[in-house]
Amino acid sequence: MKNYLLGIDAGSSSVKSVLFNREGNMVASSSQLNKYPKATEETKSLGIEEIDANSIWESTKTCIKNVIRESGIDSAEIAAVGICSFGNGIVTVDKSGNPAANAVFSLDHRASKIMEDYQKEGSLERINEIIAGTLFAGEPGPILRWYKENRPDIYNNIGCVFMCKDFLIFKLTGMKSGDINCFGGSSMMDLKKFSYSKELMDLYGIPEMYSKLPTLHKSCEIAGTVSKEAAAATGLVCGTPVSAGMMDILACLVGAGAASEGIATIVAGTWCINETQSTKIIPGASANQPALEKGLYLNCSYTGASAINYDWFIQALGGTALIEAQNRNISKYRVLDEIIGGMSPDKTDVIFHPFVAQPSVHTKAKAGFFNIDHNTSYKEMVYAVAEGVVFLHKWHINFLTNAGCTIKLARLTGGIAQSSEWAQLFADVLQIPVEVVESSQVGALGSAITAGIAANVYKDYQDGFKHAVRIKARYEPSDKYTDYFEKNYSEWKQLINVMIPYWNRK
Repeated sequence: MKNYLLGIDAGSSSVKSVLFNREGNMVASSSQLNKYPKATEETKSLGIEEIDANSIWESTKTCIKNVIRESGIDSAEIAAVGICSFGNGIVTVDKSGNPAANAVFSLDHRASKIMEDYQKEGSLERINEIIAGTLFAGEPGPILRWYKENRPDIYNNIGCVFMCKDFLIFKLTGMKSGDINCFGGSSMMDLKKFSYSKELMDLYGIPEMYSKLPTLHKSCEIAGTVSKEAAAATGLVCGTPVSAGMMDILACLVGAGAASEGIATIVAGTWCINETQSTKIIPGASANQPALEKGLYLNCSYTGASAINYDWFIQALGGTALIEAQNRNISKYRVLDEIIGGMSPDKTDVIFHPFVAQPSVHTKAKAGFFNIDHNTSYKEMVYAVAEGVVFLHKWHINFLTNAGCTIKLARLTGGIAQSSEWAQLFADVLQIPVEVVESSQVGALGSAITAGIAANVYKDYQDGFKHAVRIKARYEPSDKYTDYFEKNYSEWKQLINVMIPYWNRK
């Protein structure tokens, strides 16, 4: 049996390619940052977030070649390739298979007015009923409607509608495929029927796109095999199976082995993702995606900013940490982690709203600090950012539990999951145990496991978890500061209510 699986995670900031063996051990990895075009005043004013789709493919090719070279293995030993990517947004190709426009990211909000039109037309309620979620501007339907109204030259030239990973699968295999999870989670399917819907396309005002949607597969099915051209470009062997893949948030659940009842997967990355698998559709959820098996749903509650708030803070106000890091010859992240670990909710009244990106708690919400005065220290601000990010996850977890989901344990993923200080803060605020898995590339591992099922390396998901997923650390909640956390969280929510009238006027 071939012993290696290649997992690819195409994110909004970078593409990662990771080679795993059957036991889930990372053999080699490579990443390439996405090269964004320079923003113009027009793109900023329209809320456009996009990138040349071919540049993502170029990054993917480079990562695959690097991994094969660095691993030193014969690429014929790779049993299958699995790909996940950010959901929502859109990649369109023309009838010749070339990009019809730039790839659009999920944080794009050019279609905000389209969302208002759906509300005025009276179609939004029915759309949300069909998709079993809450539509937002960065999803394919509104974006395609925007193209139709504002760029008919692009709209009329569209030959196929893809999610990002599907475009990469198309480049690898030549097959126009999609998967039920990613299209369902991107509001392009009837979630009760697990199929495309002509009514939904009519409600979006894009009936012409119904025939442009790709063939749907289950995530663990083979979508195609590596073509001769892609083999020459990547170093993979022609004929290597490529699975249909999934959205990155479901891949994180798979890579964290968090499919059992009572476990929530928390993805603290660019987005604030909180999800659990169940047999029910939850009204008002951000999304109810098709999950790992028929009859199972991935119940999601999310907003568009988690650790990205931390990234913003480091970029804008990280100079103090950088100076100390240079003096001590350690990472600036280690300095900040020490600050977080050394603080507690009884030592500060500073509150931070972590709303640096949409979608958020309000369509016009913005981030902000509260209770700052001339005595406020840098440490208090660092801690407030961390606490505010965790409070936002708590806000979503509470929604899921109030909707009837049983959550007794969380698996934390994302870059900050590697910080013990952050992980403990999550456990203390949520008051449930928090576990972190051994792999630092959880999305790529989830993609690799899914590909392994498609190629019969594993019998099923549980077999994949048994072989490839291991818990690195477990953090038990402390009740020492529970009263302080509850007070701060209550004030954090109260300030949202105070800000809503202001946001409504903007």
